[in-house]
Amino acid sequence: MSCGGIRLKKIWIKPQPVKRISDTIQTRLGLSPVVADILARRGVHSKKQVVDFLRPSLLNLHSPWAFREMNKAIERLELAKCQNEKVLIYGDYDVDGVTSTAMLYKVMKDLDFQTVAYIPNRMDEGYGLNKEAILKAAQAKVKVIITVDCGITAVEEVCYAKELGIQVILTDHHEPPEQLPEALAILNPKVPDSGYPFRELAGVGVAFKLAQALLEHFADASVKRDDILTELEILDIVAIGTIADIVPLIDENRVIVFYGLKQMEQTVHLGVQSLLEECGIHRKPIKSGQIAFLVAPRINAAGRMESAKAALELLITGNPERSQELARFLSRENAQRKDTEKEILEEALAMLEQQPLPRVIVLAAPHWHHGVIGIVASRLVERFYRPVYLLSEDGEEAKGSARGIQGYHVLNALKEQADLLERFGGHSQAAGFSLKCSNISALREGLNKTAEVFPEDLFYERVKVDQILSLSSVNGDLLSQLEQLAPFGFGNPSPVLAGEQFPLQSINTVGKDKAHLKCLFGSNGEWEGIAFRRGEEAENLQQMQNVDITFGLDWNTFRGPDQVQLILKDIEPEATWQERNLTQDAAVQALLQGETEIAATSAEPLIGYDWRIYGCEQWLHALTHEAGITPEQYHLVRVWNGLLSQPGWISLDEFLKHPLDQDRVRGKVPPTEQDESWIFILFLGLPHDWEEWQCINTPLFSEHLSSCWAIAQSKLTAEEVQRRAGYQSREKLIKIYRSLAQSAKDADEHRRFFWAVDDQKNEDSLEALKIFEELGLIKILGGTKRISIEWIPTREKLDLDSSLRYHVGKQTWENLRRFAEEFVRAPWSKLEKSSGSEFLTYDH
Repeated sequence: MSCGGIRLKKIWIKPQPVKRISDTIQTRLGLSPVVADILARRGVHSKKQVVDFLRPSLLNLHSPWAFREMNKAIERLELAKCQNEKVLIYGDYDVDGVTSTAMLYKVMKDLDFQTVAYIPNRMDEGYGLNKEAILKAAQAKVKVIITVDCGITAVEEVCYAKELGIQVILTDHHEPPEQLPEALAILNPKVPDSGYPFRELAGVGVAFKLAQALLEHFADASVKRDDILTELEILDIVAIGTIADIVPLIDENRVIVFYGLKQMEQTVHLGVQSLLEECGIHRKPIKSGQIAFLVAPRINAAGRMESAKAALELLITGNPERSQELARFLSRENAQRKDTEKEILEEALAMLEQQPLPRVIVLAAPHWHHGVIGIVASRLVERFYRPVYLLSEDGEEAKGSARGIQGYHVLNALKEQADLLERFGGHSQAAGFSLKCSNISALREGLNKTAEVFPEDLFYERVKVDQILSLSSVNGDLLSQLEQLAPFGFGNPSPVLAGEQFPLQSINTVGKDKAHLKCLFGSNGEWEGIAFRRGEEAENLQQMQNVDITFGLDWNTFRGPDQVQLILKDIEPEATWQERNLTQDAAVQALLQGETEIAATSAEPLIGYDWRIYGCEQWLHALTHEAGITPEQYHLVRVWNGLLSQPGWISLDEFLKHPLDQDRVRGKVPPTEQDESWIFILFLGLPHDWEEWQCINTPLFSEHLSSCWAIAQSKLTAEEVQRRAGYQSREKLIKIYRSLAQSAKDADEHRRFFWAVDDQKNEDSLEALKIFEELGLIKILGGTKRISIEWIPTREKLDLDSSLRYHVGKQTWENLRRFAEEFVRAPWSKLEKSSGSEFLTYDH
């Protein structure tokens, strides 16, 4: 197969059916069918999940003190501050490392630490801690080194630092080795027993956790100064590194990027401002894609072409003229990087033209820039969907970069060729390696030989389609709906839409060097589409009248008013479709454990707090005893635990030991008629509505089931039911709002104040803060033990119903109250007394 100028055919993956789940989301939250479908397909389906996804809150950031060793790190840094010891922040030369170093440096300087920052040179020193830099630090009287985005494998280097009297605090996010460095403290969410609940932070995200803890620890002193950076004010730098490092934009990363992008519009950092101005996006709404393709490459270019010091200086300088000068310099470096990349790409393509396209592409040349070949490898993967290994020869040794595809693990492939290599490391989709030039041919042969075991269709790119649409449904309203799902990136990609047999009215090449395709769809060319870097395909598409396309949507503001533009991902005369492989799709697996279970996991249970206060334990023992079930048979009794925020199934013996452990019900499926390992069913708590009750109840009955019970404490107060529904009454919200207003009036000129959340009674006020944050009435500046808040004056009338969080909570409360009343009045129900409490029972 000659590679020629045509891209290889792709296989489109059909979206899986999610009608029941989607309908539930639409009903409960009032969302459009397309948005509800996409949320359901991405595993976002419970009320809380959807609200937190569509309305991220800074109050959902995890506490930095969750790290088991955070206290040790802060105690040591407090000592360093008191004794005026020198602290070195040691970073990495990529965007994640540069932003980590700059952000933490700025915070520590604000807090009056004696701090210096250091980033190694890619060409001379390579990645990570090195002994020469540690020795220089000791000679400069550094007492503490904080690594950012590196250090987790630096066992020897940390020992060397200890020998020189330097203590090391590691902040990193890479996979840990079996032997960890003997550092003073290790902050890495991927380390076993780290204590941190979210493992997908970027390196800058972990450094941000340390910054959070520092700002909170020194809050009493810093609150007296208005020149101290707040957590919110550093989130724009954190967001740049998070986007650039391609970590999944879910959970905490989504919150960081959501607010970081907002903060960029009013950034307090001269370097960020100058970069945004250089990219032409300053003081405009900014999207994650603009950071990925405009801002991050400029920061990265310095480290790739020469040294990352210029990028670091840009982000920490306080001099406006120097900031602008450095931003222009990085733009020139990026332009040079692009030219170098283009030259290497053209040479690589010329090499591939000389032979049939192999399964694994391995190319080398003596003059290729080592800092750029990784990007070119990614371009070749994008073009040919093959694993790519590019090498830069330097004398007798070559340094290489590898990029993989789905289902092909580049690091494992390199391990199989370890006898040919000098060094290698990385992960499944990207790796670096070096070897003697004399071994390059053997490496090429070996990699292609081992790739013969893979099926042919592995080397056809799969495009996962989120929604199939008609051309007439593509409009500005649809785009506005889809924008609710932003920010987009890895883990939350921009929705991929598909259309079948769209009329292709015309096709042309546009842009510099005619590199892009411009297509007009519809009988009169009403819909415009653009396909980037696909210009060479124009001739093959000219004769087509109708095509299948996959695409995204964006606003085209190039000429006049905003118009919707199709961003074309693939164009085929007739697409090759494939059913989605659920075994490879974790999100779909979670969704399709059974539609009978899905409603149960999205329930908001009626019963609230410590179940023991209702005498439930004794009642359960009495109930099972009456049914002839002994404690030895408790493992055969299945309990639907509705006391949790996300109810689920558990055996009775496990439940009695761990009644409120959410993790123990996660992923558990309801028993079925074919499952002989149970003899009794208990429902603890009320489901959300009748439909959910049917979904849980219907599949459970079988011949060997002796009884089925629904249990609910019947004397809950309205306030308790409201809390379980996540509903804050208007009266309660107004009361909290007035309290906040008074705190703002008593605060400083900036109307900033603290709000304590260390008391159980403040759970309600925490939810209220999220509603006010969503409405733009307050700005959360940071904090976990005490929330730092800035009051935003407004003269407009408070419209609570415009808050999705309030609206959904109110609707949930009304539905739950109505269902509870109906459930209690059901003809088969009866009330029983036990230990002073009343329980509703249903005898099957």
